[in-house]
Amino acid sequence: MKNNNKYTVIILLLIVFASCKKSFETLSKNPNKPSEVPASLLLNGVLNDIYDAPYTMQERWCQYYCCNYDYYGNNRYDFGSQDDYYNTLNNVNKMEAAALATGGETINPYEALGNFFRAYMFTKMSLEYGDIPVDDALKGLSNLQPAYNTQKEVFIKAFGWLEKANTDLSQLIANPSSNTTNGQVLKGDIYFNNDLAKWQKAVNTLHLRLLLACSMKADDAGLNIKTQFNTIVNNPDKYPVMENSGDNLQYTYIHPTNDYPMNPSNFGFDALRYNTSATYISLLTKLRDPRVFVTAEPAIALIKGNVKPTDFEAFAGADPGEDQGVMYVKTNSGNYSLINRHHFYETYTGEPSIQIGYPELCFNIAEAINRGWINKGPLGAAEDYYKAGIISSMDFYGVPVSGSFTAYFLKPGASLGTSNTYTIDVNFDNYYAQPLVKYAGNNTNGLTQILQQKYLALFRHSGLESYFTWRRTGVPAFTTGTGTGNSERIALRFQYPGNEKTANATNYNAALQAQYGGNDDINAKMWLLK
Repeated sequence: MKNNNKYTVIILLLIVFASCKKSFETLSKNPNKPSEVPASLLLNGVLNDIYDAPYTMQERWCQYYCCNYDYYGNNRYDFGSQDDYYNTLNNVNKMEAAALATGGETINPYEALGNFFRAYMFTKMSLEYGDIPVDDALKGLSNLQPAYNTQKEVFIKAFGWLEKANTDLSQLIANPSSNTTNGQVLKGDIYFNNDLAKWQKAVNTLHLRLLLACSMKADDAGLNIKTQFNTIVNNPDKYPVMENSGDNLQYTYIHPTNDYPMNPSNFGFDALRYNTSATYISLLTKLRDPRVFVTAEPAIALIKGNVKPTDFEAFAGADPGEDQGVMYVKTNSGNYSLINRHHFYETYTGEPSIQIGYPELCFNIAEAINRGWINKGPLGAAEDYYKAGIISSMDFYGVPVSGSFTAYFLKPGASLGTSNTYTIDVNFDNYYAQPLVKYAGNNTNGLTQILQQKYLALFRHSGLESYFTWRRTGVPAFTTGTGTGNSERIALRFQYPGNEKTANATNYNAALQAQYGGNDDINAKMWLLK
């Protein structure tokens, strides 16, 4: 009995110690902090990270509008670094791992979209810088100094990722799994509300954009640009693309949690500091384009004599190369059109910000047909896509094919809500019949028309896409001067992020030597532009 009591005491002590250990571990956990991040939450973060907002220098580098007061910014092309998506790409990897850890199958929505994100972010950084780390990137402590992949390799990899994304989305859509675990069901999608069919269209629409980005390398056998373009456009069952503006990949604003960058709260600070650019406005007025009445306001000083606020002659933009001090005086004197304050400042939700859209797709296909890459697409010839792109862009601004719409121009010195209204009569057939608008055919003039209309459609949308298009085509003609800096040149690339110089110096310097003569030169041509 005495020995039995001894063993009983020992057992009780072991239970107490075990209980204490378990209690300590339990108490050390914060019940308000998740121990793991679900794939849907990581997806939401990635989707926000890839969003290119309006109201940034990117729009000025696309020469859509100008800043006329140096306190608020400038119009210079003294490029530093731009996007660094590596942290976001790490989260893409974590998102895919989280999906598998919570019941996702080998092919699941997060894995499919992960390939889209890789293609989107790696190519965007490459278009900004040139060669970038890809294969050796995202390896953490196992490789803190990743070697650079060539720009050609980056795009070949991107085309492969997009092909895989399309294939996997096709399978998920055609044969939905009965698996309803968190890792197999898409959630947290702020763009398409978890609609995989719309994501598949976005995947293939991006693929076409990136093929066009390689237009100067169209005959490079390793890229296979023309064949890829033709395969996607003319096989819509396998490669669906956007069919209308309802398929746009666009960022929608919600008040009060997510306001449009220009809104009533900052109207009083900077609404007079941003005037339109002549690069944009001159093209609209030359084409007698009714979109000017939505996106801009008439220049007050030009409304005189027989010139009315609704005459195209009442609109004028500033040359981005103009000295900023001179621009400020002229703007305050009413010589330049402001960004339409009713359209962009009147509400907190503004207009959706299109990241990849249907009008752009139409012009991209029209360009490919014009260049002879393909003969036609499901809509028809280049002219059919050209017209569809214009109509879709006008519809975005509420401009009907035939009928009328209301233009709102804020009174001089007035506050929001006091705009003068004007009825604008429109007829697309009359607009299209103009010699400068009607498609000139599959020739150089026709290509210029396509690119000009694409530029108009991308006003305040899609980040640097209009700059990238200008860089490879020269359309529209960008202007320079003292106001644009950089010795009156348009920079051709951005400098690598500063941490590459110190954290990855050997590979950084090797990449500069291989591409730009050893200098991180913003005026040097990357491989895609040679």
